[in-house]
Amino acid sequence: MEPLPSRIRTVDGLRGLAALLVVFDHAVEKDWGLGAWSQQNHGIAVFALLTGFLLSIRFLRARLDRRPAPGAVAFLRARAARIYPGYWIALAGAAATIGLQSMGPGDLWRVLTLTQTLGTDTPFEGLLPAWSLSLFMSFYLALPVWSWWRRRGDRPEEGDASLLRREVWWLLGLVLASWVVRTTSATDPIAREPVFTLLGRADWFAIGMILAVLVVARARGLGPRLLFLPGQKPGTMFLAALALTMASALVPVHYEEIRDQLDTAAAAALLAGAVLHGPVLRGPQRWLASRPAQALGRWSYGIFLWGYIVQELITEIDPGISTGPHLALTFAGAITLGAASWRYVESPAMHRLTPRSHRPPGLASKPSGLAVGATAPR
Repeated sequence: MEPLPSRIRTVDGLRGLAALLVVFDHAVEKDWGLGAWSQQNHGIAVFALLTGFLLSIRFLRARLDRRPAPGAVAFLRARAARIYPGYWIALAGAAATIGLQSMGPGDLWRVLTLTQTLGTDTPFEGLLPAWSLSLFMSFYLALPVWSWWRRRGDRPEEGDASLLRREVWWLLGLVLASWVVRTTSATDPIAREPVFTLLGRADWFAIGMILAVLVVARARGLGPRLLFLPGQKPGTMFLAALALTMASALVPVHYEEIRDQLDTAAAAALLAGAVLHGPVLRGPQRWLASRPAQALGRWSYGIFLWGYIVQELITEIDPGISTGPHLALTFAGAITLGAASWRYVESPAMHRLTPRSHRPPGLASKPSGLAVGATAPR
């Protein structure tokens, strides 16, 4: 069996790729014949799976080691320090340049706190792409509760393999439950568009959490070798992801759920091929671990926030600009502002407001990857 890597070195590169996908989708829209493709949430799906993977792994390791879970207050404080400062600066920048999406009376507080997906109004108030941040905030609140609830069913004599198997089955149940929510009207009293809420999008995070189970199982010598084959064939997995997402674009638009499932499968294939790697990186894994990709990963949150603002501002300045130059300028502006956001807003806020022991995995000031065998700080 192939020896284990000491660290997962592809996570920052995945962040950068996800951010560029979000910018690409918004900038291209219906041009180049990509209308049916670019309206899907490719980058957001990758971000969500990666979030479920990275954040749940600390809770899972602590649970297997029979240690206390990471403190909920410290965890939420770390997430708030990571999300809000950069978002508020971008929100102010959008208000001063392109203007904010229309808001209902009293909805400003929802936009400021990223709770716009928790009501029955449109989730697109304020800064349009921020609906996904609201979705992620819901997951941050739910994760400590999920960990606490799942711990209650653990037995002192239970082995790691049994616990991990049970966790996978529960997470698969969560995937099924989110599909039921999306295809029914059960959430109408609290949210008329479940696809933008945690209840309807739990499958994204659950799939990332399943990948966390696989990584932890591999680090402990558990699980059949076949489960880790995607990491040994990253090129094949990336091609499969491309084929799945292209297939989703060929499905008629009114078959929204089928298109959604294909794109979710594409994101899962991409992530599996990237994070289940061995000590020797192969094919696209090498690019994801390269210095440029690591830098894009550090700047990815700012790229995500500012990409839409730059795109809209360019359109206002030159309404007739063609798609190619528009996309190139949007990428350049988003990456520049994303780097500035990391350097002057996000990194200082994270270091000042969050103790080092509670910083999220992979968000260190220098790229270091995610430790495979490490346990959460005591």
